[in-house]
Amino acid sequence: MLHNDYKLWENMIAIQCTQKILKEVGQEFQGAIIPTVPLGCWHANLLILDRRKCVLFTNDKTRYSFLVPGLKKPDFKMLDEIFRQGLFRNLIRDGFSQEAIEKVLDEIREVVFTRTSSRSVLGTMNDMANIIKWTVLDEGGMLNVDVVEMNSKLNRMPLGPLDYKFAIDQVREALA
Repeated sequence: MLHNDYKLWENMIAIQCTQKILKEVGQEFQGAIIPTVPLGCWHANLLILDRRKCVLFTNDKTRYSFLVPGLKKPDFKMLDEIFRQGLFRNLIRDGFSQEAIEKVLDEIREVVFTRTSSRSVLGTMNDMANIIKWTVLDEGGMLNVDVVEMNSKLNRMPLGPLDYKFAIDQVREALA
């Protein structure tokens, strides 16, 4: 039995946002969520790169991450759809089958936004944000960066919270 503040959700995911993103989104689910899908919990953080708002999404369990660059104020009102599109693009780039991608997208029909809950995930995201910032600087600005390629490289780095395994391998395992 679950406490009243907790709910099991089917075909729904939680994106746990930093205060900056919650302010932009303008909505927040009160209470905790326990999604039942493999990639059910994500964190989102706002980065400013070349004076552009970008959102870094990271899955809690697998640490699979992707950056969505160049967002404007109206984009945050449809952040759930922007998340789905970004996830779709990155899963295609990473070689997942059409069947696996359709399954994942079908499982995330609804998205709720809530507060962050994991210091460990935020720590991973801070490390990735630093790598992203250095990549942007090294490439001469966001306009010169192949974002999907950069996202692919982020998911092929050994990560301490995963016992130095790769996020891409963890996603493959979760979707198997």
